[in-house]
Amino acid sequence: MTLATSAPCNTRLPTAIEWTGLSFVYWVVFMGALAPGNISHVLAAGGAPDWTRAIARLIGAGVLGASVTPLLLAIAARAPLTGAHARRHLWVQMGAAIALAAFLIVLSCFLAAWLLDRQLLPPQGEIGRQLFADLLLLVLCISLLLAAIQAVPIIVRPARDRGAEWPDHLTIGERGRAVIVPVGAIQWIETQGNYQAVHAESGVHLYRGTSADIERKLDPDRFVRIHRRYIVALSRIERLEPLASGDATVVMRSGEKLRQARQYRTALRQRLRG
Repeated sequence: MTLATSAPCNTRLPTAIEWTGLSFVYWVVFMGALAPGNISHVLAAGGAPDWTRAIARLIGAGVLGASVTPLLLAIAARAPLTGAHARRHLWVQMGAAIALAAFLIVLSCFLAAWLLDRQLLPPQGEIGRQLFADLLLLVLCISLLLAAIQAVPIIVRPARDRGAEWPDHLTIGERGRAVIVPVGAIQWIETQGNYQAVHAESGVHLYRGTSADIERKLDPDRFVRIHRRYIVALSRIERLEPLASGDATVVMRSGEKLRQARQYRTALRQRLRG
């Protein structure tokens, strides 16, 4: 069984898990850049740096920063800086950055007291001092991360499109004959064992191969993965129905309902907002 196609560009957007990992590195590097200044103050005062505490703070900063990445992805998807409500969404994002920065500072003060100082509460006035010293810096850090989350799709898409010549049809071998399936007629693709069931207007056609293989041959501006088993045509989606688990049901225009896994939620919403 074959697919008629030209060589596409394989560039794709980061997943939520990948963004979380990148966020961890980003926060560790960001806080690490501040560490030399803090250590120099200790040395100037005649003290000796507590390297164990410094490393623990760096790792803690990375974990705390990474923990709010899914929320930043959701904010970027629900309040994009495009369209008629861009100005209102900008205020939403600014407010979210300030609130998250304050939350992270307060939480870090309590965690430091519990884990490093073995105390129930932070020292008196510590939260106020940390808010005064670091709030604006953390707001900047979160804002830069939010900007990166929204800039990557804009940067990646033109680079992806320049080298891509996507086919207007697939040629699938079935029972000794070649079946031509127009790409525009494809509704969704479902993994069935060693086959990919291509659901099209003309019926279901079985392609022998992996889901990743057939995904590489489709225009990523027209098709999106919603589950490890499903790839759907964006133009064929009727609506999304969120589930309590964090997953969702994708209702197709033809009436079928497909399960969308939570790790593909942000990418799908960004693509639908286009």
